[in-house]
Amino acid sequence: MPAPQWFFRFMYDRESAAWERRRDDHRELVERTADALARLVTPPGPVADLGCGPGAHALALARRGYDVTGLDGSPRMVEVARARAARDATAAAFAAHDVRAPLPFPDGSLGGVLAVLVLQHLPQPAAFIAEIRRCLRPGGHLLITAPTRDGTRQTSPSWYWRLRAASYRVVPGAVRFYNDNSLTHLLEDEGLTVVERDSEPGRVSVLARG
Repeated sequence: MPAPQWFFRFMYDRESAAWERRRDDHRELVERTADALARLVTPPGPVADLGCGPGAHALALARRGYDVTGLDGSPRMVEVARARAARDATAAAFAAHDVRAPLPFPDGSLGGVLAVLVLQHLPQPAAFIAEIRRCLRPGGHLLITAPTRDGTRQTSPSWYWRLRAASYRVVPGAVRFYNDNSLTHLLEDEGLTVVERDSEPGRVSVLARG
């Protein structure tokens, strides 16, 4: 039986508070992710960061000259992202939007899309990918990452992060895990062309072209 929606909202809103207190955004990984999309998408894009969370990736892309819109289903996360943009004097737009719904972009309007660790929470991942494909212009690129079951860490100095990692493993339906093959097949089934795959402990990343 899948976990109820209130569980996701509770955990995610609680996560926004944790991110607000944190100063370590895994900066090296954020910058590498932004660079991976920047190699294939010419500024200014535009680029959408779907499930943008506290805005680290969107801001990294904005600093590289991209016109970025970050969407997240948690208004609290959007508040954190906007505060960070203001603090850093970085031009990026953020809006509260449930990415399970149709995306608020015209057909073929985006040069790039970033979706970092959001896919695992969606009940209809194929519909999400189909929406991304609709919004990408021909030749536009998607960079998407998802968690792998064997790498979800449960060690952290914070009780909250330990609880979150543990719950993702034991609560039925809390997350959907992927690997190279399953994520590739999902994208290809929705008409995207995979151009690059990469795996590291805890996550798999795929670059695909529209």
